[in-house]
Amino acid sequence: MSSTTTPHATASQPATSLNAVWERLAHAQVLRRRALGVLGTLAVLVLPWIGSAWPDSGSLHQGLEWAGLALMVLALLGRCACMLYLGGRKGADLVAEGPYSISRNPLYVFSMLAVLGIGLQTGSLTVGLVLALAAFGVFRWIVSEEERMLRAAFGAPFEAYCARVPRFLPRWAAWRSPQHVTVDLQGVWKTVRDALPYFLSIPVFEAIEAAQDAGWVHVRLWLY
Repeated sequence: MSSTTTPHATASQPATSLNAVWERLAHAQVLRRRALGVLGTLAVLVLPWIGSAWPDSGSLHQGLEWAGLALMVLALLGRCACMLYLGGRKGADLVAEGPYSISRNPLYVFSMLAVLGIGLQTGSLTVGLVLALAAFGVFRWIVSEEERMLRAAFGAPFEAYCARVPRFLPRWAAWRSPQHVTVDLQGVWKTVRDALPYFLSIPVFEAIEAAQDAGWVHVRLWLY
């Protein structure tokens, strides 16, 4: 899960047991990346044949594209904010401050916003929502797996955290943060680097629209 660091062994949790839990958690993350890769591949294959029902030069089409760009920027900044609280942590504690005080999975929340923003670059709200819902399905599944393992690793502290903080939808009134945090600059830079491909969707979908307008690709489905 996004909100934890590697668990250490305790008297009640043998090192071998915790190591097994952590290995399963790492495997779950691999499955998540593969699932998102499959969805991304399907999107690349299907979206060239889908067009926006809004005129390319119209205010609605352009507005959706700008809204998508804003969401991608928000996702980038939000993921960096998460790393300010997550990246410098060491030990077996749960990260429950900053973004993690209002949502147990803020990294996933910002990732879903990024996917929505990417989809809106097509000029279609429907495409954006479908992609975001598909990403939500993947994240909801993997979070269920992660939480089962984290309960085994952290026990009562994790149960209390779940009772206090929503799984996805932020509870803004619950925000809390220390005055100072330890920042892992390398982790923040890695987060920025990993998020930069979001913005490749802009030239990619512009190229698809140009190919559709030129008649090189024939749209089979028009969506608003």
